[in-house]
Amino acid sequence: MSLLRSSVSGLRSFLGLYSLVTGGMALLALLLAGVIFLFFPELQATARVLLAITLLLLALFVVGAYSDVKTSVLARQTRYGTNTGVMVLAFLSIAAIVNYISADNHRRFDITAGGQYTLARQTLTVLHGLKDPVKVVGFFTRDAFAQSSREQAENLLSEYRYQSSKISFEFIDPEEKPGIARQYEVRDNGALVFESGGRRKQLFGIGEQDFTGAILNVTGVEQLKVYFLVGHGEHDTEAPAADGISLAKQGLVSDNYQVLNLSLASVDKVPDDSALLIVAGPKRPFLDRELGLLNDYLDRGGKALFLVDPNPLPELRRVLARWGVNVKEGSVVDQAVFVNPDVTTPAVQGNQYVFSQITKDLAASFFPGAAGLEISVPEPDRDHVTVQPLAITSPRSFLETDKERIAFDEGQDQRGPLPLVLTVEANKPIGQRPSQPASAEGTRLVVFADSDFITNEFFYSLGNSDFFLNSVNWLTAQQELISIRPKPPEARRLVITQQAWNFIFYSTIALLPLVVLLVGGVVWWRRR
Repeated sequence: MSLLRSSVSGLRSFLGLYSLVTGGMALLALLLAGVIFLFFPELQATARVLLAITLLLLALFVVGAYSDVKTSVLARQTRYGTNTGVMVLAFLSIAAIVNYISADNHRRFDITAGGQYTLARQTLTVLHGLKDPVKVVGFFTRDAFAQSSREQAENLLSEYRYQSSKISFEFIDPEEKPGIARQYEVRDNGALVFESGGRRKQLFGIGEQDFTGAILNVTGVEQLKVYFLVGHGEHDTEAPAADGISLAKQGLVSDNYQVLNLSLASVDKVPDDSALLIVAGPKRPFLDRELGLLNDYLDRGGKALFLVDPNPLPELRRVLARWGVNVKEGSVVDQAVFVNPDVTTPAVQGNQYVFSQITKDLAASFFPGAAGLEISVPEPDRDHVTVQPLAITSPRSFLETDKERIAFDEGQDQRGPLPLVLTVEANKPIGQRPSQPASAEGTRLVVFADSDFITNEFFYSLGNSDFFLNSVNWLTAQQELISIRPKPPEARRLVITQQAWNFIFYSTIALLPLVVLLVGGVVWWRRR
């Protein structure tokens, strides 16, 4: 027995002599295992062996320095440290469990004021309806500007992939892999190529509308043609100025439409491939031949969107009157709901919309100078001509006929509510008998009492863009696109007074540090 005790004592003395060495080796083995685990996943087996060696060395260290370890463990400070360690371990364990559970049950919340990180309902509709995979290949070099664009594209594409497993993407440096760039016919830095089912679409814009439009294009959604009537002083689809409608054109392109201009003076008829004809605020007279072509197009079941202004051309009134829409003299004044301070810019919100596919979930919209519209369908024609309002003014509105002043004149001005937007569904114009009731295959019109609301100055204000584009989608029977679209990012500024700025400056630079020093001084004084 004494021999055994002396042997154990000798072993402890030997291990105690080398406990520093075994402890250091254990620490080194643990560090190596961690490095391999983090940076060399292919060497996981080696990491496990190192962990086993670490445990063995730790056991040898504890045996060799048993008395020191025992003293340290039983010390009061050690017990406090152990309690703290247990609490930290419990917190980390809870955090790990919560993280594990949330990995498969996660939720996202966008708390930005403008919904900057929330995809539009139109985009979600497209993504959730994808049947074929869509691959996106981005070509960005390593320079700082290209990398910034790549980061924006990656963030947005990650949102798309989060919503649909059909979306995948990768990024390639065209300087490192020029062969792949040639394969995709990419010549410029920053190009993004969308491909699906053998179709490809290359673009450079990094925006939700651009990406969604490209997905629609490559997944085979038919690209319908929309014609803007030109030649009579209509708003210019190419002009970037405030009174141009280039943003409206861009919105249509993003909805996968092919946008073209049409001069009736140079054609024999409105093209058969026209999905929609848009008449945007003409100011100069039509030729009789042009009116004949326009009426013929509508009589053949054409689809058209009319944007009229107060006191429009007489021939335009006659065209609309054939379909039950009367444009009256004067302009709309709304004294209850308007864009401050102009009562001649009526606004529409809430229950002023008549519920339909077009107006569902629509934000407020407004019309800077609106004409007076009236439904005028004779009783005998109501079985085949249906005219419905989409948006109306408030009861405190009226149709002002005096150009010199704004004041309601009993017996002369018409009281509201007044329609600002009308839809027409018909198979034959008024006065003609159809062979079947009105349907989506017949003539469809949307008539807005204003053309300025889609100009560049107002297009992305409130719900104007969605109202216009939803109307186009309804006219062309593209109901899956009717939704609320993403707005361009806006710069948000904090406007404060000089007094407020002084308070922010001095409270952060001086007040908070002084409070910390004061609290520290009080604690020191009480403990001295």
